[in-house]
Amino acid sequence: MNRLNRLSVAVMAAGMGVAVTAPAWAYPEFEPRGRMHLDAGFHSEDDVELDDNFLARRTRLGVGGKLDPDWDFRIEYDFAEEGVSANDVRLRRNLAGGKLKIGQFKVPMGLNELTSSNNITFIERASNSNLVADSRRIGIGYDNFAGPVGYQLMGYGRSLGGGGTDGDMQKGLAGRLVFNPLKTDSTILHLGLSVAQEDLGDQMNVRFRDRPEARPAGVRLIDTGTLTAESTTRLAAEAAWQVGAFSLEAEYLQAKVKLDDDDADDPNFGGWHVQASYVLTGESRGYGGGNFGGIKPQGPGGAWEVAARLSNADLEDEGIEGGKQQNLTLGLNWYATSNVRFMANYIMVDVEGSSAVVGEDELGADILAGDDSPNIFLLRAQYNF
Repeated sequence: MNRLNRLSVAVMAAGMGVAVTAPAWAYPEFEPRGRMHLDAGFHSEDDVELDDNFLARRTRLGVGGKLDPDWDFRIEYDFAEEGVSANDVRLRRNLAGGKLKIGQFKVPMGLNELTSSNNITFIERASNSNLVADSRRIGIGYDNFAGPVGYQLMGYGRSLGGGGTDGDMQKGLAGRLVFNPLKTDSTILHLGLSVAQEDLGDQMNVRFRDRPEARPAGVRLIDTGTLTAESTTRLAAEAAWQVGAFSLEAEYLQAKVKLDDDDADDPNFGGWHVQASYVLTGESRGYGGGNFGGIKPQGPGGAWEVAARLSNADLEDEGIEGGKQQNLTLGLNWYATSNVRFMANYIMVDVEGSSAVVGEDELGADILAGDDSPNIFLLRAQYNF
């Protein structure tokens, strides 16, 4: 039997429900992957000048696939306007009912952060998630979601291209526990806790700052400035409920900073968000592996979703005046297909007491964000494959 006929037999057997292990000659398997997220932002300014602009928020290209029945891989880079950066660059193996991962991937913390940017309900993640949850780091991890209780573990260091190559790098441990007390075809109740402890080694500078949940604005309205620290401890609590086309999500995240100053009190920064969405055309999100997926339209006209989110971020503690930011966001999403989505967000921003530097005056003195309340209209066109 030649190679093509063997492949035909394997496909037919799989179609009849017979378990088939692909022969050795079928590996490695390669599958191209990518995404493009194009944003446009328009602003009703208060005191701080914000830019009306277009932005290629993400332009990712990569490849994934299987090396044999147990090992798979992913290599993905982002070529957006802010520079080339590595995303997932990792190996993964089936092990004891879970997945062992080696390379660069996301630190397991927070539902909002771990949900793919292709599937998040709003154009940007909530500020509390942006501030506290780490993104991708190099390390080794293990995920297991074989039952109603799932968990993720990771030991990690620096990120690819993220600096920290001089001196001892930072070293961290993180864990996430997920519980599904209710999971049926129509209803999902998701609860989660996560913690990450990081010793900064010789990389002793940390900074907490965020934009007003919109990248084209070009300005961060809350900012602690650079802090010299020995370690950080980050905590997150998450909850989500989905029944049919309706869903709720809530998260609280906090970061405690151990300063490199025995005479200074250690500050805590963090915040929370609550959001709700309803799919007008009746679809619901997929769920698996402790995360929610995207919406697959069931009709020729696509799927329509309305959403609202209230977020709060607090960077004021122990004399550090990074500011407080509270945003109310209204969203409308059209899922033209499973891989094409158009989004619109209207963001009402309220910033108080921020010492974030947002420019210079005519004499070269810093202009601080202070109290500011802009409104932002944000649009996105996206596709992925």
